Amino acid sequence: MEELIGFVASNHKAGKILAVLDSKGAMDAATIAKTTRIVGADKSIEELVSKKLIENKSGKYELTEMGRLVSRKLRGV
Repeated sequence: MEELIGFVASNHKAGKILAVLDSKGAMDAATIAKTTRIVGADKSIEELVSKKLIENKSGKYELTEMGRLVSRKLRGV
């Protein structure tokens, strides 16, 4: 888990995506990009999926249990 925390902590886009999904719930890729104001969010989304921090369920991305743990650890919750 420490490696994942390090990845997210050093990747501003990934951190913003995890934070918005943690606070607002599942969203499609276009809504994530609009909400976070990240140009090219698709690449960051795919990185988070490959690291199993988020998953696509019926066209919407949501945090996995590990993603939730990493997000909350970074926020100090």
